[in-house]
Amino acid sequence: MKFHSYTKLFFIITTIVFTFNFKENTLSSAADSFFDYFQIDGESLVVGRLLMSEQKGLTDHAGFLGWAHPKPDTDNKYAYQYKAYQNKLDIAYYEGYYSQPGAQAFLFGLICKITGWSGDTVLNLFRWMVSFCTALAFTAFLVWVMQNWGIPTTIFTFVCLLFSQWITVYGRNLFWVLSVFYLPFLTALFWLHRYEPQSKHPLLYTFLLMFSAVFIKFLFTGFEYMTTVMVMSIIPWVFYAIERRWKTKKILLNLTAACGGVLSAVIAGVVWLAGQYSLLAGSFKEGIRYILWSFGKRAHGVPGETYDSIFQNSIDSNQWSVLSAYLNDHAFHLAHWTNFPLWRPLSIITFGFCILFFVWISYLTYSSPTIRKSKDLYKRQVALVVMLWTSLAAPLSWFIIFKGHSYIHTHMNPIVWYMPFMLLGFVLTGSTGWYLLQERYRNKKKIQEPIVNDSKDK
Repeated sequence: MKFHSYTKLFFIITTIVFTFNFKENTLSSAADSFFDYFQIDGESLVVGRLLMSEQKGLTDHAGFLGWAHPKPDTDNKYAYQYKAYQNKLDIAYYEGYYSQPGAQAFLFGLICKITGWSGDTVLNLFRWMVSFCTALAFTAFLVWVMQNWGIPTTIFTFVCLLFSQWITVYGRNLFWVLSVFYLPFLTALFWLHRYEPQSKHPLLYTFLLMFSAVFIKFLFTGFEYMTTVMVMSIIPWVFYAIERRWKTKKILLNLTAACGGVLSAVIAGVVWLAGQYSLLAGSFKEGIRYILWSFGKRAHGVPGETYDSIFQNSIDSNQWSVLSAYLNDHAFHLAHWTNFPLWRPLSIITFGFCILFFVWISYLTYSSPTIRKSKDLYKRQVALVVMLWTSLAAPLSWFIIFKGHSYIHTHMNPIVWYMPFMLLGFVLTGSTGWYLLQERYRNKKKIQEPIVNDSKDK
């Protein structure tokens, strides 16, 4: 069997392993208590929408996600959505969630309409579907890693992704549909890697691809983590501009086309959401007003608007205290694997530690004589280092611009560290580490060879 066959087999295996881990937490990448109950409040919006679509149609209440009522006083609002959907309880009124169009629930509802499926069984099926899509997204990233750095770095990156608690808990969620957040980034990577050099109209296709990918993301998850996705979409141009030594004119033209596509998709998203909201509110102006209000409560507030105490506290919060909370959160948390005393300090790694570690790896990359010996290798590694540190703007954009949201949602926002900063850090660590290990082995072998020859002469 040829090497490319082994490669295909490897990626089939990674997709399967990812899928099962995202759906069932097979490898205990996250604690069961964290995995089982993560974001059931968000996912319950999709379940409530499925019940609404089943009883009143796919487009009722403008197709928005939401919660079905009334619920008994003894029931939790989020848990009640699952109970109501399983038992087909009647909806008296519907509490809509207007911050995203809800394409995922529309798609799920359409499948249910066509097949007649309903209840817990179909929810489980949809989680398998979402887990598989998430697995495909990260496998696609590994394909790009393989194309540029080979199998050792790819395996290292795969293991790091596999044991990330945040990717694992997000991987199956019906509300978040994590794969669509990476769609613009992956589209850009493969477009630039394979197709852009041969294209007769690269700027036009760049614009159209970025517009399409970002707009698809919007349809499924609205403006959730949108600034992070916007920055993440542009990051691949940083890598290829350096790696291929583009001239300044080409860099500017490509960035203009890419940014134009991304911004156009965002504007189209604002128009779409305002129009969708106007079906309920009666005017497009009300849709725009709602978007501005929603933006304000997640960011730094809108002058003249009043907010409840929770949102006001988030708006008034200190920026550094918000950021430090995310630096001290855990990128890896595997303490639940065993009660062995020495395991806990080794199994908990913060994002702040990862950043410092990536600084050290970046220094080794720049200063290593081994890497400098090969011009192509050095150029690729330097491009990766610049790509890595430019990508830090993606998570920081959300923590800083949407300080209010970040203040409240520390239980879920650490995922933006992986869009794509942590991913690129894994690649840099794996690739630089592998090259240095190879050189150390070769040097050790050279030292041993004269000793062996001397013993033979004697």
